[in-house]
Amino acid sequence: RLVYYNDAHHFHAKRIEPPASIHMLQWPVDEVLGTGVDLLAFGLGYGDVYFHNSKVGRVVGQMKDVWESYIDWRIMKMVQTARDLGTDQLTEVIRRGHEMGLPVFPSLKLQDSAPPGDERCGLLKWAHEASVCIGDPGRAKWCYDYADERVWQDKLSIIREVLEDYRADGIELDFMFDRYYFKQKDIEKNTPAMNEFVLQIHDLAADIGKKQQRDVPVMARVSADESYNLSMGLDARTWLEAGSVQYVVGQDNNAVIDTCIQAAWLPDLARKNDAAAYYRPPRRVYDYRVGVADIEMYRALGATLSLQGYAGLYDGYLPWPFDHREYQILREMAYSEMYYRYDKRYILAPKEGEPGQPTTTPERQVPVELEEGEIISLNIFIADDIESALRDNEMRNPILTVRFSFFCIEDNITFRLNGRVLHPEDAEITDERALTIKLPAGLPVQAPLGMSAHWFRFILERDVLIQKNNTLNIECLQMSPSAGFTRSVNSVEIQMRYRDFKRPEGDGAIRITPGV
Repeated sequence: RLVYYNDAHHFHAKRIEPPASIHMLQWPVDEVLGTGVDLLAFGLGYGDVYFHNSKVGRVVGQMKDVWESYIDWRIMKMVQTARDLGTDQLTEVIRRGHEMGLPVFPSLKLQDSAPPGDERCGLLKWAHEASVCIGDPGRAKWCYDYADERVWQDKLSIIREVLEDYRADGIELDFMFDRYYFKQKDIEKNTPAMNEFVLQIHDLAADIGKKQQRDVPVMARVSADESYNLSMGLDARTWLEAGSVQYVVGQDNNAVIDTCIQAAWLPDLARKNDAAAYYRPPRRVYDYRVGVADIEMYRALGATLSLQGYAGLYDGYLPWPFDHREYQILREMAYSEMYYRYDKRYILAPKEGEPGQPTTTPERQVPVELEEGEIISLNIFIADDIESALRDNEMRNPILTVRFSFFCIEDNITFRLNGRVLHPEDAEITDERALTIKLPAGLPVQAPLGMSAHWFRFILERDVLIQKNNTLNIECLQMSPSAGFTRSVNSVEIQMRYRDFKRPEGDGAIRITPGV
């Protein structure tokens, strides 16, 4: 239901102040125990250099004596200290997972772009250099070429080691790191070769499972965009139809979360082939209140995914160490049945891509400029079962918020939601002349990170919304002739609210003592 990814690097190894202890080595399991996480995907190192005592791959500290990077030095000390204790990071995470009943899938990055001699360069590339690499000028020069049998054997040896020797519960194939696998001119021709490679991994895992009398599933992490996968030579459809993978994760390539994401092709395909599909969201949200999604946004995303047939969410990179926010996310997101009548916030994410260039997300609807006499039509996808909540009288009035950038209060505008008129005079209107969106500079969003903003908030009638697409029309009947600046809609949010059990508000009260 909920897969959590710990890369073993940013959220474990580099956090450990030397010397490491067994307890600290087992922390990636311990920190998610008692939550809804029921599968831990755990990284195997940088990419082509590993943190466990591998007999077939290069280990951190091998062929390097002096460390210029403070963080990499700490990781090296963790590896060294664990070895002195007669163990390693991967051993302790898998051992602790087995003790506590939490399956652990080592996550293998299938690609790495480090040049020969680099501290993150693996043994195969170190020894064979350009002959095992793609070598396209200006593109993936030092990435492995998966048309080369030696690359297959190198990765298969690592997979065999972690499944056979470490008795990992399964393996995740991470195809989303350095996303090149063949020479540009050979991608289509070599896509069947990648299909064969993934099938060989399946057969290896099945063979090990048979010998050790257990099931050993294969999980593949690819893009949530099927055309993007094919552009890399990754035919996930064929992998599922051939039974080569039992779990598939669709990673969103975009910069910010869209709670209304539509990517049903992956769960539909997985269900037809007795597999399970998961969605990995982006880490950021386009919002002035939070830089990462809050629990109401997560609930909206989870409900959307559940309606499309996803088995669950694949999450990771939550701010560390976990606090109340993170634990609430990890507790709730495994059970969409639990929060189906909890408050949610559905938000329209902005278009992405470099400013002034064609957008990389043409399906997104905002920002959109206001034009006199023109109607803006926006669709907001709501996954909630609104009809059942109305029947049970458990739905509070939803709230629609429309945010304008550089709005002119003298303009004459009208709103309609699903054909019903929303009168501007019924809205709560607020403005802020120096609004800042909480996103790092440089993220490719085609919406302003700073603006003068106006919010129109409407308390909606409970029966105005429907499950799935809701259409909001905004018409500018007349623009103020003295205001020549551009106005735009850059955010729409619908907050679904329910009569769930809430603590009382007001007078500083935080809870009521139950009656006797």
